[in-house]
Amino acid sequence: MKYKYFLVPIISLLACGGLQAQNAETAPSATPGFSQPNHGRHHHAWIWKKLNLTDAQKTQIKSIKEGLKAQTRPALAAVLTAKLKLQQDVNANSDKGLIAADATALATAESQFATVRATELSQIKAILTQEQQTTFNEFQNKRQARMQERINKLSQPTT
Repeated sequence: MKYKYFLVPIISLLACGGLQAQNAETAPSATPGFSQPNHGRHHHAWIWKKLNLTDAQKTQIKSIKEGLKAQTRPALAAVLTAKLKLQQDVNANSDKGLIAADATALATAESQFATVRATELSQIKAILTQEQQTTFNEFQNKRQARMQERINKLSQPTT
């Protein structure tokens, strides 16, 4: 238990890390809720259908994703490798310094992956019409509000 307070943020990071992996080309679900199987992955894919993209936009998005594939794949591989290393060292009861180094490597890899994803999203948003951008921004605002609610809830002291 001597690593208890150190492992809580790491375990939280591991549990939430998979939420970044979203893909614009997935088949949309009927509802955006968490009742769908595999809800941890692609549960926001319905937004792409709601945007009512034209065939030309879909082609452009595919081209953007293909163009960034050379950056996306290695960045995602680095995140997954860092997660695996951290999990292995936690399971092996490695020393605190090694686990801290693994956590730092994971944070760096996730930061690089987030940068690639932000670039991709920026390019995709540039091809959306004004109406589509409004719809997308509304979705993002709702998502941010849910995130803020969760932060507020987690920030409250436990009794």
